[in-house]
Amino acid sequence: MNTELEKSLAAEFKQAARYAPRPAGDLRGRVEAGHRRRRRRGVALYAAAAVVVLTAGGAYAVNGVAPRDPEIAERPAPTVTKSPPQAPDKVFPAIEKVWPDAVHSIPATLPNGRPFRPEAFLDDRTILARTLKDGHADKMDGVWAYDLGSRTARRLVAVTPPKGTTVTAGVISAGGGRLAWWTARKVQSKPVVDIWTAPASGGAQRKVATFGTVPRYGGIDMEIVGDKAVWSPWGGSGVYEVPLTGGRPKPVPGALAHYTLLDWPWVGVPRPDGFKRNTIVAFSTLVNLETGHRLGRAPAPKGSFCTATWCVRDRSAFRRGDGTERPLPGLIDSNGVELDRFVTLLQKDEKGELRGQVLYDLSTGRAGDLGLQATKVERRPGSRLKRGSVSLPVAVLDYRYQGLFGYERGGEWVVVNLRRIR
Repeated sequence: MNTELEKSLAAEFKQAARYAPRPAGDLRGRVEAGHRRRRRRGVALYAAAAVVVLTAGGAYAVNGVAPRDPEIAERPAPTVTKSPPQAPDKVFPAIEKVWPDAVHSIPATLPNGRPFRPEAFLDDRTILARTLKDGHADKMDGVWAYDLGSRTARRLVAVTPPKGTTVTAGVISAGGGRLAWWTARKVQSKPVVDIWTAPASGGAQRKVATFGTVPRYGGIDMEIVGDKAVWSPWGGSGVYEVPLTGGRPKPVPGALAHYTLLDWPWVGVPRPDGFKRNTIVAFSTLVNLETGHRLGRAPAPKGSFCTATWCVRDRSAFRRGDGTERPLPGLIDSNGVELDRFVTLLQKDEKGELRGQVLYDLSTGRAGDLGLQATKVERRPGSRLKRGSVSLPVAVLDYRYQGLFGYERGGEWVVVNLRRIR
């Protein structure tokens, strides 16, 4: 998209947000608040909660990227290829037909009637799910095992957040027979994080560690690695670890102070920062902390988000190794690249209107339509929306969810086991 169109669409998006369909609870407000709150309220990103508004001729979406790292030298980057105006995006089959063994449609509530959110696959037939007290994203009250075959659920952990909790982990980590999550609260006006664990087979929650974190952000991105929790703080840098049996947090050996966790064992710079997304390349440099292998500055244009194999921006993907560009059949709207291969794309029809959204596999070029329908936006008095504008409730793919992609559609959850896709 050209600069003038982008500016126009950004203005339209802000105006249209007032009239966009409101999802359950406060999810829309969390998404619209931008990258800072997106990272702070990660759980809100997971559902089909964001609303994209497209005026005739273009689309608007936000991608998380990162600030410039002054230690990395500049070198020429490829130019993003612009799609021909009004060119319709390629139509793909329904996601269930493309990857039938990996896609599951399940009720939006547990057998007891409670709404839930899928978190991860414990195995090919069991998903980890969370329930929320009063539907509040920062009041998790239970972790469940949901059987996809029998559609039965068993509560694994009765969760009790500490008093004064302000933020709860957007991702529950699973690995090595353990579950782990974190909560944040304030102590004497300063943010403090508590890490919690419980057996994956079920049992009581137990506190692992408590420590201070970056003011105004208050959270972390965390994974289970072996018998430890590993994380980086929001709004800051560094990679830290603590045994799940308890102990004192310490820096991970080999991780320099300015590194940030991408997806273990990969850490890098610069860290994602939506406020500077157009001036840098997120995770331009990566280091494998298990092998010591270093991937130098990625040959990608500013505004890109990179993983070990790919960099993505707008309607293009770039091979990290040589910068080879691949035009994409839609506009990137995911928060990064999940499992180093999956993104979501917004698509337009032959009139330039928003048609839908697809899950796209960068490694194979295959894609599946999510089945989300765009609807006409009612033009309200005083609205700057143009006649013919449409809105679409979109699924949100996030690189921090390692293997599960889920979204709501037609009163059901659609959950995709990305690790089952070959």
